[in-house]
Amino acid sequence: MAQQKVNYPSSKLFLKKLAQEELKHKENLLAIVENKEEISRLGTNAIEAQDLKIVDSMKDLTLSQDADYQSILIYASKREKATYDYYNSLASGLEGTEIGDLFSKLAQEELKHKNKLEREYDDYVLKEN
Repeated sequence: MAQQKVNYPSSKLFLKKLAQEELKHKENLLAIVENKEEISRLGTNAIEAQDLKIVDSMKDLTLSQDADYQSILIYASKREKATYDYYNSLASGLEGTEIGDLFSKLAQEELKHKNKLEREYDDYVLKEN
C-alpha cells in the first residue's frame, strides 16, 4: 500500500525491498515450523544492527490513506521497533534456550529493518530540511 503512495521511483523500490524482506521472514518462519533445523536461515546474533533511535521519541501515528513518505517511514520504523522490543523481551525471558535464541535472531532481524528505515528517514527527511 505504501509503495503506491510515494512518487519517487527510488522510494517505491526501497519500500518494495522491505516488503520482500518481510515476506522472506514469513517464509523462513514457516520453514522453521516444519523443520526446526531451518533456524539457521534467520541469520546470526554475531551480526547485530545498530539502533539509530531516530524515531523513538517521535509521536506515534496511524497510517492514513493520504500519508506522505515521511509518515510512512515513521510508522514503519515504529512498527519495527515494537516488534523488536517484543522479540527481545521474549528472548530475555527465555535466555539460554533454543527458543530464546530464535527470538533473539528475530529481534535482530527487526532491528535491521528499523535501521534501514531510519537511514532512509535520515537521507530523505532530515537531509532535505
